[in-house]
Amino acid sequence: MTKPQGLSGAVRVALLLEDDRAFVSGKPVRLIMGSQERSVEIEFFRRQSGRPVFKLRGIDDRSAAEAIVGAELSMAVEQLPSLAEGSFYTFDLKGCDVFVEPERRIGVVVDVLDSGGSGLLRVDQDGVELLIPFVAAFLKRVDIAGKRIDVELPEGLLDLNRPS
Repeated sequence: MTKPQGLSGAVRVALLLEDDRAFVSGKPVRLIMGSQERSVEIEFFRRQSGRPVFKLRGIDDRSAAEAIVGAELSMAVEQLPSLAEGSFYTFDLKGCDVFVEPERRIGVVVDVLDSGGSGLLRVDQDGVELLIPFVAAFLKRVDIAGKRIDVELPEGLLDLNRPS
C-alpha cells in the first residue's frame, strides 16, 4: 500500500490482480502487516487517475490509513473471479515443473516476477536461479492441473545463470 491521498481513510494500492470484479463492496480481505494479520472488509473500490483506491471498513481517517502503509491485502482463492477456459492466475504457475523437452525437466517455478512488460518465471534449477520470459514465443504448453509447463527456449538461455 502507498500513502493515502485524497479521501480520508482511503488508501492507494499496488495491485497484483488487475480484475476489478474482485474488489466489490463488502468483500472480506486479509490485512497483513509483518507477522500480524486481521480480517477487514472492502467498503468501496474505485480507480482514481487509473490507480486503484480502496476504502477499508474501520480505516476511517488519514492516521489510520498511514498506519497500514506497506501492508498487504490478500483474499481467499475462492473469492477470485472465475476465469475463461484456458486462463489462469499467475500464482497458479508456482510449483509447476518446467520442461524443455518431453522428458527433460529443468526446474520448478518458485515465483512469477513482474518485469513491467511480460512476466518472468523464476525457476529453481537445482539451486541456480533461471529467469524465463513468460511469453507466447517460448511457451509450448501450460498445464496448471498437471503442474507442468513446456517451453522452447532460445539457444544459450539455460546457460546464462550457470556458475562458470
